Amino acid sequence: MKFKAGDKVLFLNEKGGGIVTKIIDDHIVHVAIEDGFEIPYAVTDLLKASIDEEQPRVVGRSSSAMLQKQDDEKLHLLPHQTDEEQPGVYLAMVPRNQDQPIAGAMDFYLLNHSPFTGYFAVFLNQSGSYKGHKSGVLPPGSKTSLGKVERNEIDDWGHGLLHMVFFREGKTNVLPPASEHIVFKPVKIYKEDSFAFSRMIRQKAFTIRLIDILKHERGQDKKIEVPDSIRFNKEPGGRESGTGKAKPTRESFLERHMVSDDTAEVDLHIQALTDSTLNMDNADMLQLQLDYVKRCLEEALKVRMRKLIFIHGVGQGSLKTALSGLLSKTQAIEYYDAPYARYGMGATEVLFYRHQK
Repeated sequence: MKFKAGDKVLFLNEKGGGIVTKIIDDHIVHVAIEDGFEIPYAVTDLLKASIDEEQPRVVGRSSSAMLQKQDDEKLHLLPHQTDEEQPGVYLAMVPRNQDQPIAGAMDFYLLNHSPFTGYFAVFLNQSGSYKGHKSGVLPPGSKTSLGKVERNEIDDWGHGLLHMVFFREGKTNVLPPASEHIVFKPVKIYKEDSFAFSRMIRQKAFTIRLIDILKHERGQDKKIEVPDSIRFNKEPGGRESGTGKAKPTRESFLERHMVSDDTAEVDLHIQALTDSTLNMDNADMLQLQLDYVKRCLEEALKVRMRKLIFIHGVGQGSLKTALSGLLSKTQAIEYYDAPYARYGMGATEVLFYRHQK
C-alpha cells in the first residue's frame, strides 16, 4: 500500500493510529502519534484510515517541541506490552536531542512494566550521602518523570537508590518491598550505542532494569534493606524469634552496605567515606580508604559474610592497586574483578570461601 504525507493511518498490531509525516522509502514511513512523537513504521504494519476517522492531527511540529510536551506531563501510559521487554521496573534516560543522543540534557523516567501498582521513593547519592529526590505512586503499565538531568549531574545518579512497595487489588501474591541500587557507568551516556529505540516509551533511550518482577515474585530477588527503625525481630504474638532466646539484631556497621542476606556492596569513593577532605592529601585519602577496607574485611569474617564488593572506580588505578595488595595478604578469601555488566572495570569482588551457611 502506498502512503503520502498527511495520510491518516491505523496501526495493525497495536491500538491507535496517527498521521504520516515523512516517506523514507517504499517500506518505511514516519508517523506522528497522539503524544506528538514521530515514530518510524513499516508500511506493512499500517492501514490507511477512512477520511472521517478521528485521528490525532500533529503536523509540522519540531522534535524539540514534541519532547518539551512530554516534559510537561508527569505520568504517561505505556504502549501495549510486548515480548521485547521483560516485566519489571526500569530507569530510562531519554536524550532531549534524539538525533544526537550523546549531547545535551536528558529526561529521566521510572517505568513500571508490571501488573502491580508501585509506591516508590528515589534517593540520589550526593557527596557521599543519600538525598530524597522523588516519591509517588506508579500505576501498572505506566511511567513517571524523574526530571531533567544535565550531563554534569549524572554522577549523582550512578549510585542512587530505589525503594518500592507493590500492591495489586483482589486475590494476588503479596510481594515484599524492593530496595535496589541504581548502578551504571556514567561513561555509557557518552556512547551512542548505549541508546536504542525503546518500544516502551517510543524514543531512543538508555534503559536499566532495576527490579525483575518475575524473579521478585519467586522470592529470588535481593533481600530488602529495611531501615533499623522499622525492623521487626519478633514473630506474631510477641514471641521472640529463635529457640527460646532473643535473637539479637546484627550490630554491624556493614548493615548499611548490605544488598542481600550475605553480601555487602561498599563504595570506596572518598566522598562516600567522609564529609570533608579538608587538609587531606592523596596519601591521607588512600590510607582512609584502605583502613575502611580492613574494617570491612574484619567485620565480614566476624559475621560470616559470603561476599564483599568494593567499588573503587577506574581513575588512575592507585586505589585498585593498593586494594589488590591488601587483599593478596588476607587469608580465607578469593578476589577478582566484579561482573563487568553491572560495575564495568570499577569494582572488585571478594569471596569468603570458608563461609558456611
